[in-house]
Amino acid sequence: MTIDPLASLQSAPVINTPSVDSSPSRALQFVRRLLPWIAFATIPFCLLSFVTSLADLRAYPGVDLRPKVVGARALAAGLDPYDMDGLATHGDSFKSPNAVTFTPALLALYIPLSNLTFRTQRTIYFCMDWVFALGAFYQLKRSYCWSRQSAYLGWIVFAVFIVCSYSFRFHLERGQYYILLLLLTCYLASAVKNHWTSWISCLPVALLLLVRPTYALILVAAIAFPGMSKWVMRVLVVTVAMFSLTLHYDGVARWLEFPAQVHRSQAAIMERNKTLCCDPHALPDTPVPTVIEGIDFGKMLPPHAINGTFLGLVSLGFVHAGRHFSAACSLFSLKWITRANSALMVLVLAGGLALAWTARRRKVSPNTLIAFMVLWPLVFEVFGPERFFYTAVVEVLPLLLLILDPEVIQLALKSKAGTYRWLALIALGIVSPAVMQLAPFMRFLTSFMSVLILLVLPITLAAVCIRAVLDSPLRATDIPLRNAPSSR
Repeated sequence: MTIDPLASLQSAPVINTPSVDSSPSRALQFVRRLLPWIAFATIPFCLLSFVTSLADLRAYPGVDLRPKVVGARALAAGLDPYDMDGLATHGDSFKSPNAVTFTPALLALYIPLSNLTFRTQRTIYFCMDWVFALGAFYQLKRSYCWSRQSAYLGWIVFAVFIVCSYSFRFHLERGQYYILLLLLTCYLASAVKNHWTSWISCLPVALLLLVRPTYALILVAAIAFPGMSKWVMRVLVVTVAMFSLTLHYDGVARWLEFPAQVHRSQAAIMERNKTLCCDPHALPDTPVPTVIEGIDFGKMLPPHAINGTFLGLVSLGFVHAGRHFSAACSLFSLKWITRANSALMVLVLAGGLALAWTARRRKVSPNTLIAFMVLWPLVFEVFGPERFFYTAVVEVLPLLLLILDPEVIQLALKSKAGTYRWLALIALGIVSPAVMQLAPFMRFLTSFMSVLILLVLPITLAAVCIRAVLDSPLRATDIPLRNAPSSR
């Protein structure tokens, strides 16, 4: 039996307090009538966003796509994709302004088109990103939007948070791959929701793990679902099988070089920030133009955002402080910043395990559990290497899962504090991207909003999941029998 999240609120039990009357029902009726108009009103803005992205495609080269193409060409040619100096000696086809910091599995996905010119690949991947975005929404609608009202609500969030957001425009301009992650995580959510356990259905999930190894946490989070061991084992088997296919490209050595390259790149960024802190005029704030294959990779869309990770926020904070206070340089300690980051990562891992174990003993909404599965890697990556707010496109999935969950909404509306938490969730999830889209050239404001999206929103969503798990009733087998007869 299908459930309409908005309709279920009308049938929810009403708390007998003087402040509760028929007004919430009238408000919901008004919202239900308003949703179609809001959904249709987003269409012109979506078309405008597409036209704007087309102009960006012609104006900017896609600087973050270049290392993926170069890495794919290197794998196909039997070269080391992580040796940037060595690759540069093989001609312009193997030169990149940025280092290759992607898994061999992701690079292998770019091999089929790697022989084409870079401009041609740029156009093809741009079109594929839009197809992936539509495919992600179709997957969500098929599995989670069981009525017109929930479909309208899902589309509104999807349009504002992705299609019309500056983060997606930034994603398309740079040539990133996070929209592929969104598509794969949407499929993962559908697979868990609909209990798809066939071997073929495990292929996209295995690809997700190989492309983004931090998403292996979803298999650990699966312990919150009773009876998921079969699915986990099949995903692991398929992942190992797909991993063995990537060994064709110089074996395990390439996989061992991947984390080392990520570490080297992050260390270089931290050293650069320390230099800028101690000597603000040591390095230019704008990239030096780099012409490769007749394309100027120094042309980039202004990010209007800052690094959204713990390492980035702390180190950039010292950079800005060093421009006004010379004493900030002596306080900039790479060792202690790294240690604090590692401690927070351990805390996130321990907290996720504790929540998964607690959820296993309670009757938790499936939407909440799936949102937790997707959120855990996102919160963990807050303490990972550098990333900008083009990664925000992935956060639409847990946001939608919680918004479309009637049980979470009912729990939230039972108390004033819960209502405030729900309003804060909506504000951080929807208002922030909207403001960024309306005011993309207000540097300070959009930088602040990027922190809200990349840092505050995942933590807020995680807080909603934690609260929903703790408010859920215990399973029958875990309820103590207080009035049970004595065994004597």
